[in-house]
Amino acid sequence: MAGALGSGVSSRSGGLIYTGVMRMFVGSELREKAEADEIALKAGATVFHAPDVTDGPLSSTRRVVPLADLRRPLLPPRISRITLASLLLDEAESGKQGNGIVPLA
Repeated sequence: MAGALGSGVSSRSGGLIYTGVMRMFVGSELREKAEADEIALKAGATVFHAPDVTDGPLSSTRRVVPLADLRRPLLPPRISRITLASLLLDEAESGKQGNGIVPLA
């Protein structure tokens, strides 16, 4: 499942600037996103805490990292739609990462 970096268990993982941006633009929906993540995790699903999604090419350096291992970035992170889709498909096929992962380009 594609969640959002900066909501739920990843609420402080995107860095201070990202946290402010999420509060400003997502606001009251953050609680709903956190609830959706919790429901998915309890059902055994993998939740991708995706950063801002943009247009762009497939990244050759794409990877996922456990949320606990994510270093807080200074600037808000981004990932292209095609890169996120590729990582989602990889996880669906392998299922080896488990929950609470962050896709990175």
